[in-house]
Amino acid sequence: MSDGGFGRGGPKPLAAARTSNLFNRGNLEDLVLGEIGEGGENAEPASAAHAGTSQRITPYLSKHAPRPASATKPHTPATAGKFAERQNSGAVVASLNAQLEVPAAAAGDGEAMEVDGGASRCTVQVLGRPMRPTDKFMADRLEDKVAYLEARIVAAEEAAAAALGCEAHPVAAAAQQPSLFVGRIVCDAEGGKLNPQSLLLEGSVRSSGGARVRLDVSRLPSFRLFPGQVVALRGTNPSGFCVVASHLLPGLAAPPAATPLPDLARYAAATGRAGTSLVAAAGPFTSSEDLEYAPLAALLEYCSRQARPPDVLLLLGPFVDAEHPGVKGGLVEEAFEDLYISRVLGQIERFTAATGGATRVLLVPSTRDVLALPVVPQPPLVGAAAGVTSTPAGCLPLANPSTLALNEVVLGATSADWLMACTREETAKAAAGEERLPALAAHLPAQRSYLPLFPPPLDCPVDCARGATALAMPATPDLLVLPSDLAPFAKLCPVLTPGHGGAAAPADGAAAGEPGAAVAAQASSSFVCVNPGRLTKGTSGGTFAHVHILPLPEAVAVAGGAPAPTNAPVPHQLERRCRVDIKRI
Repeated sequence: MSDGGFGRGGPKPLAAARTSNLFNRGNLEDLVLGEIGEGGENAEPASAAHAGTSQRITPYLSKHAPRPASATKPHTPATAGKFAERQNSGAVVASLNAQLEVPAAAAGDGEAMEVDGGASRCTVQVLGRPMRPTDKFMADRLEDKVAYLEARIVAAEEAAAAALGCEAHPVAAAAQQPSLFVGRIVCDAEGGKLNPQSLLLEGSVRSSGGARVRLDVSRLPSFRLFPGQVVALRGTNPSGFCVVASHLLPGLAAPPAATPLPDLARYAAATGRAGTSLVAAAGPFTSSEDLEYAPLAALLEYCSRQARPPDVLLLLGPFVDAEHPGVKGGLVEEAFEDLYISRVLGQIERFTAATGGATRVLLVPSTRDVLALPVVPQPPLVGAAAGVTSTPAGCLPLANPSTLALNEVVLGATSADWLMACTREETAKAAAGEERLPALAAHLPAQRSYLPLFPPPLDCPVDCARGATALAMPATPDLLVLPSDLAPFAKLCPVLTPGHGGAAAPADGAAAGEPGAAVAAQASSSFVCVNPGRLTKGTSGGTFAHVHILPLPEAVAVAGGAPAPTNAPVPHQLERRCRVDIKRI
């Protein structure tokens, strides 16, 4: 086996007669300084000649072990193993707008991409206030958690008041007439499972003193609720102890992004009729039987084979997976930093050099990365804390989560498995014909947060001191990338905004113009959500996503010399000009 495996002779099993107890001095010396043979207690002690070549080093000790001189040399993945025997490579397993034809592009067409300016084919701009490598975090106090939750409810109250023209009623104050209530969904039992009978509505400290009352949703025709969700609803509270909801607004999404037509024409002239190409993949990037990173090499080879390499390659962690059997079992001879530099960054450096810098590689960490702290939001995987001092040219480390502008397109991405987490915690009464996966993805823009679930999942803790800004979604994305262990998909998802006028007929005796008379969920537009799946599933290959974003026909016409009919901002309408193919690696 090459140096990407677990050891020169492969992993040797522990003897059944010896228990693996790190508090036993003899076992600890065996684990750190020598090889554990198959002879159990009668095995000969490791010689001094074998010290330093241990096949079993705990993940904690391996971070501080001396690095071999060859650790950061470029690594060429081996092609042996079950991954090399995979079937149906390149087959399309799911698609969106498959009827759209992507114009062929000549090889070498377009210029190398630049960041934040320049006459390039695709510009990349970071939006919002994501985590930076120098930010200090993981030191939030109880007051920070309270302030984080309070800020979300207050922001929803202000947004609802601006959209609906009425102030929120205190949740614990009796209201005989239909009124507007805004609060956070809470389960009545600590750590309990949310269901229609265990719902509580928690108001803000500012307007309700932080009071909690029971929430009755029996009159709602449909709903989707999860712990931590901030909702605006219309209903009554006859006794002051229970809000009876008649209409529910699951959130207040920001208005969809829009761009002036002259700017869209400039982007169309830069990209041509082929538009912008994006390839997205989520880790693990190596199979569970070795650390060769052959799936990552196969993905980079796919990008290199395209007539025009993709403008953007989005890679979401984990890169060095803490759940990998070799890493979890302490069978790795190299430092984790060296694995990341040689196996991941080394391959990316060769790829960007081969393509002449035509592809910008974006790296988003994961809570399962051994080089990253397991808490969200996460800073970029670079700097002293990650043990990586620099990245190759053409490679941009990003925070988790991140919101970007690729030309005019607003892209949101996070490696947190929101879809799986929400599936486990949500209680729902689905409307007729409603699809579950788009409805789960629609929660994020509606909540203006990349992880609105609270308490957060056990495998994805939240730093509340940084969450108010770094987890916020600064704009409703046109394209949202949500990797998940659920089945990969590409779908259109509704953007839920407050309904006005005919969106919902007043009920319970409320007349138009009265407080809460026009509270309803209305899908004013849609965004594209993509779950690319995992690039590797155990020892076999997984899937990735190839996204083609064509220019707006109106922008192409203006770029060709036609007069612009308007200089006002134009909605991006990605739902009618974006083609997504989910392919097997």
